[in-house]
Amino acid sequence: MHILPNKPKILNLLVFIVLSSIYLSCSKDDDSIPSADDESEIKLGAKTADTILFATVDNYKIPVYLSIPKDCGNVSLPAVVVLHGSDGMWTNHDPSTGTMSGQNNEWRALFDADCIVGAYVDSYSERGVTTRTGKWTTAPDNFKISSQFVRPKDAYAALSLLKRLRFANGKSVIRPKDIALLGFSDGASAVAATLYNTATTPKDWKWSQSFDGKKYDTSSGVLPPDPNANNGFAGGVFYYGGSGGYDYWGANVCGTNAMEGNIYRTYAPILYQIPQDGYLTENTLCMYNVLKEKGDPVELNLYEGVGHGFDFDHLPQSYEARSKAMDWFRDLLHIIP
Repeated sequence: MHILPNKPKILNLLVFIVLSSIYLSCSKDDDSIPSADDESEIKLGAKTADTILFATVDNYKIPVYLSIPKDCGNVSLPAVVVLHGSDGMWTNHDPSTGTMSGQNNEWRALFDADCIVGAYVDSYSERGVTTRTGKWTTAPDNFKISSQFVRPKDAYAALSLLKRLRFANGKSVIRPKDIALLGFSDGASAVAATLYNTATTPKDWKWSQSFDGKKYDTSSGVLPPDPNANNGFAGGVFYYGGSGGYDYWGANVCGTNAMEGNIYRTYAPILYQIPQDGYLTENTLCMYNVLKEKGDPVELNLYEGVGHGFDFDHLPQSYEARSKAMDWFRDLLHIIP
């Protein structure tokens, strides 16, 4: 395991970086920031290793921290979009430092070793959220950062940015068919929602969620998945997330009618990395079993003796899981040893 030292503050609110002819800044009001709905190419400088781009989602400019591995040659590379957990992605919850949490930097080192571009998506700060606590865990406030119908938009916006990256010679930085997802806890739930196969949604399905005995539908802010986003990712790794979705996908996956009443399906492979003692483990194991029985491309690794959040616990199981995840990415993203 290689762990990067603390990186210098590469970006703050008053400083901007010039990459070729594109100006990138942390200012929410800077009209020159590239966005996901802008189809222009984004050229990277020859020595660019870290930078922050912005993806426009529902009028929010979502920060996407890019890590470009060095010494990989001037060739197109695979990429992984990373979706953070409920604690956010920045050190001390402060996006102005431009410094990611230690967990993210450790994964960045793993990606660097295999010449994988990392795209770390901050779904919280621009929406006024520090951590998913308090009012952000319950309806209707949590709809603003929903892992079922908001954070997938962020993932697809990051996908769009990655596909527009160019080296100085005009060659694509990213191989467009070799882009995967990685998510932790709430971010893992968002990985699953991003990979939902919208083509399998039953006709006239009514989208809703239930909290504390109250049902919320589209009139209350619950949104359907984007039907136009049903492709693009090669697959995803799901670390200890929940799978119930507050009944967003229908029947409880641990219930007797889960096979008929729960509509969740995936359009791409998912690797489930699940702790035996996690508080979200039961419903995710039920989801895995349902998907397996339906014939969807899912795999499971169950880790004994650990609980929720074990990825950053630096235990033997943590390193074993990372090794298995990287092996899975190498196969999925066509990485030749």
